[in-house]
Amino acid sequence: MGQNEQQEQTTEPLRAVVYVRISDDPEGTERGVDRQESDCRAYAAAHGWEVAAVFRENDTSAFKQRTITLPSGERVRRVIPPQFRAMLTHLTDGHAQVMVAYDLDRAVRDPRDLEDLIDAKVLGGFTVRSVTGSLRLDTDSDVAMARVLVAMANKSSADTARRVARAAKQQAIEGAWHGGRVPFGYRAEAGALVTDPVTGPLVVEMYQRVLAGDSLYRIRKDWNARGILTTHGCAWSDRTLKMVLYNPSNKGVREYRPVMPDGSRAKTSKMQVKAAWPALVDEDTWQQVSDVLDARKQARSFHQPGTGAAKRMYPFSGLIRCSKCGTAMIHRGGVYQCIQPTRGGCHRSIRSAEIERLVEEAVLATFEQITLHPKERQRSSGDLVARVGLTAMLDADRERLARLDDDYYDGLIDKAMWVRQRARIAERIEATRREYTAAMPEHAGSSIDVTTVATEWEGRTPMWQYQAASLILQAVLVHALPQGMNGATPARRRNESVEAFHVRRAAYRAEVLSHRVEFIWRA
Repeated sequence: MGQNEQQEQTTEPLRAVVYVRISDDPEGTERGVDRQESDCRAYAAAHGWEVAAVFRENDTSAFKQRTITLPSGERVRRVIPPQFRAMLTHLTDGHAQVMVAYDLDRAVRDPRDLEDLIDAKVLGGFTVRSVTGSLRLDTDSDVAMARVLVAMANKSSADTARRVARAAKQQAIEGAWHGGRVPFGYRAEAGALVTDPVTGPLVVEMYQRVLAGDSLYRIRKDWNARGILTTHGCAWSDRTLKMVLYNPSNKGVREYRPVMPDGSRAKTSKMQVKAAWPALVDEDTWQQVSDVLDARKQARSFHQPGTGAAKRMYPFSGLIRCSKCGTAMIHRGGVYQCIQPTRGGCHRSIRSAEIERLVEEAVLATFEQITLHPKERQRSSGDLVARVGLTAMLDADRERLARLDDDYYDGLIDKAMWVRQRARIAERIEATRREYTAAMPEHAGSSIDVTTVATEWEGRTPMWQYQAASLILQAVLVHALPQGMNGATPARRRNESVEAFHVRRAAYRAEVLSHRVEFIWRA
């Protein structure tokens, strides 16, 4: 008997995981999930279970579906609760023996998610409990009841979604504000939009500057230097400026874009009525600016080379290159992206605002620290012979690269062999390209006084800035993200102030850039 009592005393308590979720928390206070977690912990303690992990889904719907592409290529509609999936993996791997949720509809509202939970319970052998007693999967009757309750909860969510959609359409018909994030230039008062005395004139200023010929790049640089922030509290980019300029709310128009059957928002407006809030600009001004932006986009089309319509809009395009294949990265949206035309090419990308700011700071710091004396560099005739030889080497390696790709896609070599050989040839091409660039005659730069570049930089055109930077900068290489480092923006921590979060986010992005960006300066 004594031995049995000793074994019972040394038995470890069951390990439990707590899953809490709330659908709507626009303020990010997390009070709802905090209450659920407190109740779940008390429930676990009452049963003698040790809480080993907590999986929190704050401001996450268990009903709304998204269109995703499966590994097989099939496009399907699924509810995506990431912490719920992580919890199932945790339980299936045997790290805990009990799952505790506050209620059935806090855990699952989609029949597929319930079936995944049932399958995970069968595989992992864990126990499922809820504080309210609505979630149990011990017997066939428990499973059948859970399926009925989830189907009813799913139907309730669908009814709510239908009523909300109809109410949103009625609001659009009446020209009322639909709620949500307030557009830049306005503020919310008693559920209605009114002109903001600070940001409203800034919107008008932006329209006037575009009509006066200012580029979005120049407006962005000016606003960021003045400390003007977006409604998200972030620095401006060309994309966010365009979103404000194209917003029909600025001309006093209420737009209605309903949610489509696949869950996505309609790309074109289905209804436009006069809004109940005041306009910041008249309709003619709004339309003229939209036409200007459309014309600039058309003029920058890179699909018609040789037309002379393309105009440099970014000062470092052509200098920013992919370190893997040596290709000049193209500015698309808010990123610079490597788009290799050959099969199997890489698709490396980096945020444009961050790398442009880093390159500009490095270039200006270099111009401020050094004094260049323009003079003609005497080149021997051997440089020309060297360039001819390097050109032949580049052509030969590029031909080898094309043959290697053909052999792989024809099935003559396996993937491992293709990856190894391609990496070797690409590295050799990059080394040869650097040698060729070093053997090129130095830029004359007769129209640019290199001793005053730092003081003239602000306000100059992107083409002038590119020519000036090219005098001292050969290339900016973008490397892949180091293994083990996460390139995603860190999430805001619980109870962390906005200012502290911005400081921590900026420091983290700076660390990522220091590992990814390499400067190749001219001798």
